[in-house]
Amino acid sequence: MNLSDWAYLQEIHPHSAYRRFREGTLPVPARKMGRLILVGELETTNPTVGITALYAQVSSGDQRADLDRQIAA
Repeated sequence: MNLSDWAYLQEIHPHSAYRRFREGTLPVPARKMGRLILVGELETTNPTVGITALYAQVSSGDQRADLDRQIAA
C-alpha cells in the first residue's frame, strides 16, 4: 500500500506520515521503491517456484510444426 493511502486510512496527513518515515518512527514496516514508499508487509516470492505463461501463434494450419517448435523453445 502506498504511504499516502495508508496515511488517509489512519486519519493522519500524508506529510506527517512521510516525516515519520524519514525519522524512522513509522509504526509499520515501509520501504522506498523508486519514488513510491510502500507500507505494510511486503510480499516476497520464492524465485524457485513460479508460474510461466506461454503464448504461441501461427497464421495458418499448415504451419503447425512451427507452433510446436515455438512451444518447445
